[in-house]
Amino acid sequence: MKRSSFIAVLTALLVVPCLHAHSLHQSTAEAEYNPKTQKLEVSLTVFVNDLELALIRQSERLMSIDKTSAAEFDAQMQAYLAKTFVVTEVTGKNAKIDWVGREIESIKTDDPTVTLYFEVPLIACPSGITIQHSVLCDLFKDQTNLLHLRSGEHNMELRFTRDDNSRKVELPE
Repeated sequence: MKRSSFIAVLTALLVVPCLHAHSLHQSTAEAEYNPKTQKLEVSLTVFVNDLELALIRQSERLMSIDKTSAAEFDAQMQAYLAKTFVVTEVTGKNAKIDWVGREIESIKTDDPTVTLYFEVPLIACPSGITIQHSVLCDLFKDQTNLLHLRSGEHNMELRFTRDDNSRKVELPE
C-alpha cells in the first residue's frame, strides 16, 4: 500500500469512529421467498456510518456513500455482503447474491440509514437452507441483526449476533 493511501485509511479509521454518534448496533432485514422466481428477496437496512466503516476496513481506503463513485461503493458493498450474508443451500453450496440496488435515507438526519436490496437465487429446494447473517458483527461486539422471513403464509423472526450468527431455516415450497 502506498504511504499516502495508508495515511488516508489510518485517518479515516481514526475519524470515522469519532463521527459515529449512535450507540445502537442493529440492522433490520426483511426477506421473502418468491416461489415463482425461486429467489429469496432481501432488503437490509443499516446505519450509513457503520457500513462506511466496514467498507473502509475491507478495502483499506476511504469509502463514502456520497463521495465514492456508486459503482466502486456498490462493488465493495457486494463483496462485503458475500462474506457476511451467506445463504447455504441443502447441497452445501453457497448461493450467490444478485445485487438489485440501494436506497439512502436523507443524509441530513443525525444517523442516516441505507437499505440494501438484493436477491438470492435458490437452485436447490428452499427447504433446509442455512442463513449466516453476520453483517457488521466484525465491527461491534454487541451487533444484533434482525431478520423477518416470509414464505407464503409462513413467517418467522430471526435474531443473529456475533456469537450466534447462523440459522438453519425450513422454507415451505
